[in-house]
Amino acid sequence: MVLTLSPNHDVIADGATIQYLGADGKLRSQETFDRAAYRVFKGSTWLQHYEGAEWTNVGWARIMVKKDGAEPIFEGAFRVDGDHHHIQTRTHFVSTKHALDPELPDTGKEYMVVWRDSDIGSGYVEDFEGNLHAELRRSAREEPSCSADGLTFNSVNNPINSFVPMEKRQENFWGSISTRAIFGRQIDTQGGGNSAGVNLTSTIGSTSGCPTTRKVALVGIATDCTYTAAFNSTEAARENVISVLNSASVQYEDSFNITLGLQNLTVSDAACPATAASSAPWNVGCSDGVTIQDRLNLFSAWRGERQDTNAYWTLLSTCGTGSAVGLAWLGQACVTTSQVATSSSGNETVSGANVVVRTSTEWQVLAHETGHTFGAVHDCTSQTCNDGATVAAQQCCPLSANTCDANGAFIMNPSTGSNISKFSACSIGNICSAIGRNSVKTTCLTANKDITTITGSQCGNGIVESGEDCDCGGESGCGSNSCCDAKTCKFTTNSVCDPSNEDCCTHSCQFASGGTVCRASTGVCDPQEVCSGSSAVCPEDTTSPDGTSCGSSSSLSCASGQCTSRDLQCKTIMGSYTQGNDTYACSDAGCQISCASPEFGSNVCYSMQQNFLDGTSCQGGGKCSNGDCKGSSVGKEITSWINKNKTLVIGIAAGVGGLVILGILSCCCARARKKKTMAKMEYAAGPPGWPQMQGGAPPPMRGNWDDGRWRPGPSVRYA
Repeated sequence: MVLTLSPNHDVIADGATIQYLGADGKLRSQETFDRAAYRVFKGSTWLQHYEGAEWTNVGWARIMVKKDGAEPIFEGAFRVDGDHHHIQTRTHFVSTKHALDPELPDTGKEYMVVWRDSDIGSGYVEDFEGNLHAELRRSAREEPSCSADGLTFNSVNNPINSFVPMEKRQENFWGSISTRAIFGRQIDTQGGGNSAGVNLTSTIGSTSGCPTTRKVALVGIATDCTYTAAFNSTEAARENVISVLNSASVQYEDSFNITLGLQNLTVSDAACPATAASSAPWNVGCSDGVTIQDRLNLFSAWRGERQDTNAYWTLLSTCGTGSAVGLAWLGQACVTTSQVATSSSGNETVSGANVVVRTSTEWQVLAHETGHTFGAVHDCTSQTCNDGATVAAQQCCPLSANTCDANGAFIMNPSTGSNISKFSACSIGNICSAIGRNSVKTTCLTANKDITTITGSQCGNGIVESGEDCDCGGESGCGSNSCCDAKTCKFTTNSVCDPSNEDCCTHSCQFASGGTVCRASTGVCDPQEVCSGSSAVCPEDTTSPDGTSCGSSSSLSCASGQCTSRDLQCKTIMGSYTQGNDTYACSDAGCQISCASPEFGSNVCYSMQQNFLDGTSCQGGGKCSNGDCKGSSVGKEITSWINKNKTLVIGIAAGVGGLVILGILSCCCARARKKKTMAKMEYAAGPPGWPQMQGGAPPPMRGNWDDGRWRPGPSVRYA
């Protein structure tokens, strides 16, 4: 077996900084990463099955060299036909080993240990002499190691308001799921937040929405005191961080065309403070009083106060809670601020952040939690397939359209285990559709051009850094690329661009002609972008303002570049659960997708536990933003109600107006009749001797005649 490697300079961004915090949480020192000091490599694994046979590419390789020479020391991982091989120093292995793992001898000097995912199992192994051995045959975790489903933000508590049994649609939907499981009340909480916003089975294996050219997600990582203390020096902790990110990044490069690059690293002092400092409230030792969720809340608030362009921040710790070794907010990539969500169970502070606990498979946990950050839900397991409700709520990814259980074989499996090699086809469709629909923001992702990483500019790492024309990833990565010289990272003769990194570059290495579509329209709210003819860069993606009317229906408006409505989003995500396309939004309240249908029964509102797209209208004239209705007011709510009930308002107004007019006419008619009657009246005879009035009668006098005597009436003032 041979590993072919080239330097990976993507993993550390240009100008990336390291901050060192004291036990009091105050900044002790800061420096810029010396990228040349970190020998980080990426490449491929090649296997020759027998002497003389051809070498076969059987997987990827990610290595970080700690010591070279005759007896080199390096760490990392490589894959052989889907089986991950982990390379660790003895010190690293011993510090993260399972209780049932073998004890390794201390020889007085460092050496390397290699173990495979397939070595993790249950029971003992019998050798050819009948002896039983338990080397790395520990059981994989049965209980969930990621507790993201337990977060209130990821699982807004809006179950079905009532339940009416209904018949399942005729098409076979994984067969074993009952209608009561699909539409019954949920007992346990399930994941939610910003996910794909579509029926997950409809996008299985689809990469539509993901970048067509390489993008870079810059990452911030912080170590708490417990994590730093797990290493014999801060330098060793730094090296491990880079190695972990290097191995996790390959999953995103291969599946989503996104590289993970370290832009900021904050290293806490190894001495844990007795009381956490207000400037770093997340930096505290392990205790029962501080759970992994508490750490995520505290870290998210801290992340929201920082001014940076990172896609997300990760807190590394050694403090798990129960079996949980990771936690993340769903779909919070590129969310740089923090918001407080209040629930009956307490407050949660949400931001683009996650927590990863140190284990022997740390890079896999980081890849998993980053998947949540980009909107991925957990893979379906036998348990979630049997309860049905999680599947129906689009909160787990099935293996295929016809098979529910993903068999614990992929990155988004809710617990760590053996044979986990890559993202499932469903998770790929989940993340790509979330990006394509703007359910998950990607505005912070940078084009692979003039990138600054913590490791400094190096040719062959696949990132186009300052001073480079191109970088296709070294000789192994460039392949048939005729535009870029793999050795110099300069354009080849007569080439002016590289299509592997630039959307407006042709395969003949020239600028695409003006008017060439470089980013197709996804609908009326997202116009296409075209090349200028004088640049290889595609113009920035622009969309119509949220709330702009669109489509043939007056109810449709633009939201995050989609021509949609609350009803249409319900039809999109729940259409497969009803006989006809008759699903509609329960109301305009809130920003969690809640849908109804005549087939669900009267007064049944089913919550899909995903958010409406940012920019979708909500009560009071507001707009949805990351699951919250913002910008609403009483005045706008009244106006919104009037606009949605124009027929009723017009009818009421016409009725009231008619009554007012009739009342006015009635008064006018009565007065006219009164005047006419008075005009015809004759005056009664006056006292004896009074002359009779001639001609028209004067205005009547307010008085009374009584026994021939005049008695004045009450004084009346006429206006």
